[in-house]
Amino acid sequence: MIFIGWLVVLVYLIPIVGTVVSWGRKIRSLWSIGGDVRNLIPPNPISRTLKRWSMAIRAWWRSQDLSKRWKVKEINVVLGSLEYLIGHLRDYTIGVVMTGGAVYNLTMSLLVKPQHVTSYFYDAFYFGVFALLSLFTYRRHVTTGLKMTEFMRVNPWVHPSEFFKHYYRAIGPLNVPVPERATEVVDPEDVSYCTGKAAETGKGRLLYGFYDTSIFARSAYKAMTSMGPVYGYEVFDVMASLWGSRIIQLFRSSMKVEGIEKFNQIEGKVLLVFNHKSHLDFVLNFFALSQVQLKNGQPLRPRYMAAKDHFVDNKIIYEGLGVGKLIESVDMVFVDRTGKGADAIQQAAEVLTKKDVSIAMFPQGTRAYGNLGEKRERRDAGYYTTGSARRLRERLGHLKKGCAFLALDTAIELNQQGRDDAVNLVFIGIDGTADLVPKGAFSVRTESAVTFTVGDVLTIKPHEVAGYKKPSDDAPLGEGEQKYKAHVDRLMEMINSGLVGALSLHQKLSDRFIADVRERKLLQADDWMKLKNRLVSWDQAANLLPFQIIDRIYALDPSYWQTYLEKAAQLFKAETIDEAALSDFNGEIVDYLLKTRGKLMKRANMSEEKRNKKKLKQAS
Repeated sequence: MIFIGWLVVLVYLIPIVGTVVSWGRKIRSLWSIGGDVRNLIPPNPISRTLKRWSMAIRAWWRSQDLSKRWKVKEINVVLGSLEYLIGHLRDYTIGVVMTGGAVYNLTMSLLVKPQHVTSYFYDAFYFGVFALLSLFTYRRHVTTGLKMTEFMRVNPWVHPSEFFKHYYRAIGPLNVPVPERATEVVDPEDVSYCTGKAAETGKGRLLYGFYDTSIFARSAYKAMTSMGPVYGYEVFDVMASLWGSRIIQLFRSSMKVEGIEKFNQIEGKVLLVFNHKSHLDFVLNFFALSQVQLKNGQPLRPRYMAAKDHFVDNKIIYEGLGVGKLIESVDMVFVDRTGKGADAIQQAAEVLTKKDVSIAMFPQGTRAYGNLGEKRERRDAGYYTTGSARRLRERLGHLKKGCAFLALDTAIELNQQGRDDAVNLVFIGIDGTADLVPKGAFSVRTESAVTFTVGDVLTIKPHEVAGYKKPSDDAPLGEGEQKYKAHVDRLMEMINSGLVGALSLHQKLSDRFIADVRERKLLQADDWMKLKNRLVSWDQAANLLPFQIIDRIYALDPSYWQTYLEKAAQLFKAETIDEAALSDFNGEIVDYLLKTRGKLMKRANMSEEKRNKKKLKQAS
């Protein structure tokens, strides 16, 4: 028990020192305030002696420069970072236990067993001191968090290292004040935190990212509840940007944004349409688009249609990390993926028409399967690999219709209100996020490159949907409903085309496929160019099936590529294309893909971690 008692003291050592320093500053402040009073005392030998000693001590302190010799500032930052890591956990666990212990011992000493008041009182005093210290440090953390939210609001593109350096200094024992201005900033359009070292794979950085996420979310939520929704809105947008910057830094990676100038010509409502490869797509989008301004000078404020089961039903994310609670308060729209998506679409349309925000969507509905290289190393992710076995046999089965519904419903709502604000669908391709954290993996690979590419903009004018009516579930379609349905079908084609174009997907798939066919000598030399020309013509004719087949082959285990690539090459080069055979071949790949993905990712992650350990061992 004595060991545990001293261990608690050790855990609380940083706030204890911080409290002593704080009291020392207050005493020094009071002493300086009393200077005028002391000057009224007539000179006497005692006062002259004390003054002489005081001046001698100050002169000796300055001459020794102990602050630099002991590296007090550096030690304060180190202790502050340690307090950042353990402070919240300590106050929510040990602090609660200490409070309970203090209440229990006081109750026992005063009410239950007053004859043993002495022994219980000592225990109550011990527990009470640390309970009060927990309350003090908790309030200090909250106050520091609010100061840091204001710091990031004023400095939206501060370098994460400088942000956390000020954070650590503020919660360290010296309690250094947070400055107003940052000295180091980053450019979201082209930023690199790569170190040039060999890539590493592990779970530690992801866990650290979760912890930082919790700190960011709780600080922003506290700012919103204490300072009001207007201030909270502004803080959230900046916090979300810094969050993405911090994650990129933790993962030692780089990010580029291309085509962002296209936003400068956009007027009206904005619907951001992304492909989906990783959980990081949601995290990094805020940072990638943080400098965007529309034609009227209004900043872009993305609000997502997020899965309810991920952010609300999951209590760890909702309350534990605080992310769900926060995004719920800033007009995020939650989609119930159990069959009530229509309500979410209607809610999103209302948010888009009534507020100066943009709605961001992933039409795929879930993350695409990660791709692998020859040695099972990560190679980003596919596109045509989202959906059930039944859906993946359909032409656009990899996409859901929610994005098309939202675009039309918003335009209809604007038309009914007599407004002429256009609805702009902006297609943005994301590359590289699955290199960091793909679907099915919980380990991060460092030294990766992420690219956001802003593609075409599709504009829908409110007058174009005049007379449209959203179909009800079972009733026969009237003229307005038929127009609505036909427009949805056209929009689905345009959404797919917009994302494929932003990703340059078909070109990349063609190049990789041709290169592998040549390297593996699956065709004669004369057939390579014929195959390439055929892929170009299929792309121009919007024939998706060949590219779906290629994409899904590369989502399989590399040991099966030879067989499937050879069969694909033979089917593609045939003089007469057998569409039925291609469709059956696609179904075969889909069935095998959905059957083996879990085992494949587990094997790939184990293989990658073993390779990294071997490299580190050889380097050492």
